[in-house]
Amino acid sequence: MGILSSNSCSNRFKKRRRKKRANLRLNLHPRRRHKEEPSMSSAHLEIKQLKKFYDRDLFKKKQVVVNDLNCRFLEGQCTALMGHNGAGKTTTIRMIFGLINPDSGEILYRGKRLTTADKRLIGYMPETNKLPVNLTCEEILLHHLRVFRPAHLKPSEYKAAIEDKLKEIELWDHRKKKVGKLSKGMGRRLSWAQATLHKPELIILDEPMSGLDPLGYRLMVNLINKLRQEKVTIILCTHELWSIEQLCDQVHILNHGKLVYSTLDLGQEKDEHISHLLTVSATDGDVIGKISSGTNMPNPSDIKVHNHRVEITLSQYSDALKWLQACTAEGLLVMEFRKLSPLSESRLITYFGEEKTA
Repeated sequence: MGILSSNSCSNRFKKRRRKKRANLRLNLHPRRRHKEEPSMSSAHLEIKQLKKFYDRDLFKKKQVVVNDLNCRFLEGQCTALMGHNGAGKTTTIRMIFGLINPDSGEILYRGKRLTTADKRLIGYMPETNKLPVNLTCEEILLHHLRVFRPAHLKPSEYKAAIEDKLKEIELWDHRKKKVGKLSKGMGRRLSWAQATLHKPELIILDEPMSGLDPLGYRLMVNLINKLRQEKVTIILCTHELWSIEQLCDQVHILNHGKLVYSTLDLGQEKDEHISHLLTVSATDGDVIGKISSGTNMPNPSDIKVHNHRVEITLSQYSDALKWLQACTAEGLLVMEFRKLSPLSESRLITYFGEEKTA
């Protein structure tokens, strides 16, 4: 009877130990956990009242870099994070990765405090390449996989995954080349490969177009759009207005560590901030005047004449359609008809304000 009891206790102990090990594996590899499909309108990453200051000089006031920052990055959307130099973008990114600690506030990943396991599901492409110059492209990516240990790949599949990624960024023929021998554009593409190889659920891209030639630029745009189609959440740090118009669903602008503009705050009024541009080929300004004076024709927000080209800006889509139909009826050649970003260059300068001086 005593032997049976001893064996029974031993079996229960072994079961508990196996269960504990299984739970530990689940924590290391969050992708294996079953979870409900997240809503595309829910916050993938949320920053609440985040604050960071530096006290570098006993005789000066504390330098507040991030000041009670509140913002959300929605699931499956590409959000631009903008701001002047010194606005707090880089500091915020470093706090997300735990490279520096905030003085107050919190960072939530799908509604819960950001953990080390969550950080395995985030990719990061820095503005400047900081990869070891004495390693080859293959070695860089292999080391990355060994560190992150993505749950969707077995170690025996690492080489095949690396080959696919290097072919995707058109660096397969340079796989044996050391990082120090790569051009700047090649280095940017390798940095992209490292940021996306472990299939992150959220990726932070810091000026991904920097240093790229036209072909590399087009490739990077295609890669970003591919992630958007796969509903990967993207935070895009950029100063390029074109990138925002073509790639981003939302926009956040920081000024001196605070959020001063967000398309999420516009709510249902967002469409009211979007204008439409109609560009026609016209040599006779009287034709545009004739159309403008027509019955029930809406007044444009702005009309600009450039040699044989006229740009007509209208705030409402329905008004833009009326002008499109009228110009076509007059036989004018329509060169362009598109939606404009709610952020013009002049408005960006207003939101950016004056840069901080060191």
